[in-house]
Amino acid sequence: MLRPPPYVRIALVAAVAAVGVGTLATTSRLPIAPSGVAAATRPPAPLTQAPWFDMNVAHANVSFWAPSTLPVGAPPMRARAGILVDMDTGEILWEKQQDLELAPASLTKVLASLVALENFTPSQEVTVTADALGQSAADTLMGLKAGETLTVEQLLDGMLLPSGDDAASAIAIDTVGEARFVAAMNAQVVALGLADSHFSATAGLDDPALYSSAYDLAAIADYTYQQFPLFDQIVDTRSISLPATAEHPAFHLRNLDALLQAYPAAVGMKPGWTGNAGACLIGMAVRDGHHLLAVLLSANYPARLEARLLDWGFQLEGLPPLLPPTPAPTAAPTA
Repeated sequence: MLRPPPYVRIALVAAVAAVGVGTLATTSRLPIAPSGVAAATRPPAPLTQAPWFDMNVAHANVSFWAPSTLPVGAPPMRARAGILVDMDTGEILWEKQQDLELAPASLTKVLASLVALENFTPSQEVTVTADALGQSAADTLMGLKAGETLTVEQLLDGMLLPSGDDAASAIAIDTVGEARFVAAMNAQVVALGLADSHFSATAGLDDPALYSSAYDLAAIADYTYQQFPLFDQIVDTRSISLPATAEHPAFHLRNLDALLQAYPAAVGMKPGWTGNAGACLIGMAVRDGHHLLAVLLSANYPARLEARLLDWGFQLEGLPPLLPPTPAPTAAPTA
């Protein structure tokens, strides 16, 4: 799908901001793509959000560009949608249905981290309430309990490493309230010039009103990484132990991002999975001063796929591969 020219997108964002709506949702149907995983379903009518009550929202025109002909030879990607971007130039090196709106699962937590870092200091204390808990046993959790007090930085650790849905809820509900926080998330999407996303909560659980695209998620991840070294530090951490204090027990947190093991140059980002979204991954790698960012949505073994995709992207930059060649399929024996 071709993106509209920048001046059209800017005009669209300005029109939405003028009426104070924190979302660009419309009633048009989603593109149809062959897959066993359903695309996100837009709400039947445009959603109106409560205002974000003067929360900080970063304004930037985050956009990527594609050459007239994309490079050839990318490894096959068993994903429903995806994108590979050179972060240094903004060039799109590979894409597959980059604007298709799909359930983003826990990739949502990257935007939630951006809003938290824009509005709270890392040392700000948050006392967890019962309202932020009650997740199902199937959810990924940090392991919070009501009455515990942690810092925003510690909640980010719990949200980004083990993908704690409880930490993602607490960082919104127990600070400014979920409605206000989520409205700021949607306002942030608009302020970055993006048009294919709408968020309804911070954790990323399946919801018809929660959708994003590979392009938008890459832009959100790119901006967050560029602006907040603390975010970069957390997503590149394999594991961390938060010592016990009088206000909370010890937490031993392990990063669920398999890309950190699958590709030597990886510097992390965020994996996700739900029944509707399938397996998803935002991944980033750095080699010899080159920065590449990849997003795969509804993919089979996305860490393995992104490792191959990133390695191919670095070869376009003139760097040797880090991974061994993919073995050729073994020919079936003849009778």
